[in-house]
Amino acid sequence: MNWFKQLFSRRRLYNDLSEEIQAHLEEKIEELVAGGMPRKEAAATARREFGNITLIEEDSRALWRWPSIENFLMDIRYALRMLRKNPSFTAVAVLTLALGIGANASIFGLVDSAFLRGLPFREPDRLVSYLDD
Repeated sequence: MNWFKQLFSRRRLYNDLSEEIQAHLEEKIEELVAGGMPRKEAAATARREFGNITLIEEDSRALWRWPSIENFLMDIRYALRMLRKNPSFTAVAVLTLALGIGANASIFGLVDSAFLRGLPFREPDRLVSYLDD
């Protein structure tokens, strides 16, 4: 259950990561200032030593991700937003799906009862159809 909770608390985890990286950067700046370097120069040096903060955050997030599940959830949210944005398309899509599912179910019901289960007679192979000429 812990992974399920983590899946839906990603934003908080990402914010915590950003705050922690920023705290490490500030710590390095304070260390350089304490060594006698001016604050502006210390900030530039610390950023240069630390590297690209955005890239570090993205790489860290990539390690925590479950891409298939997260991409699926993002796709679902996007689809729901687009369906809500265009109600006429939504109505046509829902009607088309309803007709397709209904037709499929009725045809399968006929095929199942006639061909797969057989006719409800004792000897169905002896049934004969007579045509009048």
